[in-house]
Amino acid sequence: MGAALEGLKILEIGQILAGPFAASLLGDFGAEVIKVEPPRVGDIIRGMGRIKDLWFAVEGRNKKCITLNLKLEKGRELFYKLLEDADVLIENFKPGVFNKMGYSWEVLHKMYPRLIMVSASGYGQTGPYSPKPGFDRIGLAMGGLLHVTGFPDGPPIKPGLSVGDFMTGMLGAVGILTAVYNRDIVGTGEGQWVDVCLTETTLRIMESIIVEYSYDGFIRNRVGNGTYVTIPSGHFMTKDNKYLVLSVGGDKVFAAFAKAIGREELLESEEYNTAAGRSRNRDEINGIAEEWAKNHTVEECINALGDEVPCCKVYTAEDIVKDPQFAYRNDIVKVQTRKFGEISMQGVTPKLSGTPGEIRWAGAELGAYNEKIFLEKLKLDREDFEQLQREGVI
Repeated sequence: MGAALEGLKILEIGQILAGPFAASLLGDFGAEVIKVEPPRVGDIIRGMGRIKDLWFAVEGRNKKCITLNLKLEKGRELFYKLLEDADVLIENFKPGVFNKMGYSWEVLHKMYPRLIMVSASGYGQTGPYSPKPGFDRIGLAMGGLLHVTGFPDGPPIKPGLSVGDFMTGMLGAVGILTAVYNRDIVGTGEGQWVDVCLTETTLRIMESIIVEYSYDGFIRNRVGNGTYVTIPSGHFMTKDNKYLVLSVGGDKVFAAFAKAIGREELLESEEYNTAAGRSRNRDEINGIAEEWAKNHTVEECINALGDEVPCCKVYTAEDIVKDPQFAYRNDIVKVQTRKFGEISMQGVTPKLSGTPGEIRWAGAELGAYNEKIFLEKLKLDREDFEQLQREGVI
């Protein structure tokens, strides 16, 4: 078989991170992704992180990187030519900016009725907050995630990564595939505008928080590393100064936990052998787990708990690249780059049995595909191409 998304053509003009991540996910499965960046400066992500261009090696993988100034008339003309056979356009400017450049959905839909356009933003394309800038942390705050993350006596804690951006990119990819299905399989023949934003993405994953509030006014607050559902649960320091992660849910798993730590007497009381009882005694049961963990190494804990009790240690990057489970499933792959030599990065997910994705190349240098796209695809002659370079169009 060929690639799962072979023939799907995506034009990406996004900057960090939601828009480019949506394109990256689809590029892993064979979609042709042409990434348009501003001449000389490129996507902001190229300069982010400890080492310039290293993060871009991941998020720019499988993309044909070109440069094009969309504000210049000659750049506009080339952009329109690129859209002629594109299935999808991805942008994540602040709402209103793309319109001011002359590229509104109404204009583009009239010119290219089959085109699907994805707009990723902080608050969405409509509403009173839509003109406001929004970054990952803002989406997590307004969507409700920050309020429930952290300890009761401390401030809200931001996750260590840009999870709002990444989740928005995932939903952007879902929106693309849904719109492609509607256009090509349902057969409408019409493109759609996919409006995805940080605040709504975060809101969508907020479990039962909204329905609980609507039902009886309950507002969930921070509870630290534990939960009210799985008890014991949390991150418990072990004898060797590692963290054991536990998530014990249900009577059967709790029974296995009690036996594993030598506390079978816990199963004789309704205060411990029922979900309601464990909820009432949450702090005490977590304390039992904490006391047990600190008297054993993390590996001793994991071995004692076996395959019946959900547990692991808190992994570092070193733990991840050395882990046999990740290795077996090809979750960490080695990729050759011109700038850094051979590097390791995250593999492709999800796993497809018939048409698995692959990393064909790492994020390329700024403008690496200019000649291939402008000379070979758009059929510019060499003299015009060099003139466009001198004028700062490409």
